[in-house]
Amino acid sequence: MELLKTAVQQPLVVNQVQLSITHAPLIAQGVAANMAGLDQSISRDVGLLDYSRLSDMMLQAWSPFQKGFFDGVFLGDRENFAELNDAIDELAETYGVTPTGIAVAWITRHPANIQVVLGTTKPNRVTDAAAGSSVPLTRHEWYRLFTAAGHVLP
Repeated sequence: MELLKTAVQQPLVVNQVQLSITHAPLIAQGVAANMAGLDQSISRDVGLLDYSRLSDMMLQAWSPFQKGFFDGVFLGDRENFAELNDAIDELAETYGVTPTGIAVAWITRHPANIQVVLGTTKPNRVTDAAAGSSVPLTRHEWYRLFTAAGHVLP
């Protein structure tokens, strides 16, 4: 980011990153930092999350429902993410929102105040996502979703 700043005149205040519960190396690496032999502990972003927070740069999450890098959505995928979808469905019922809302809540609950980029033209999807942004997931619930998605806690 500092190198990019040398080539532009305007301030850099926003950065869009691919981020979802199941595609979260931006977050997962920091959780498992220094855990030798664990793929999750490999830094692929060179501290982008920390840099953004320290520099007051807003992160925006694109593909917030993608399994990985354009592999389709994890919501409703019980073949690959049964435990995650069970947890999402339970929390959706608890909070009175849709599973989409819980997927958004997982992102917006992070202390970096990450915004969600929906990329949809469907009004109901916008409504479902907006409802999720006000869901106050507890830390226990947030980490439950994190581990149900396959990420490791030390």
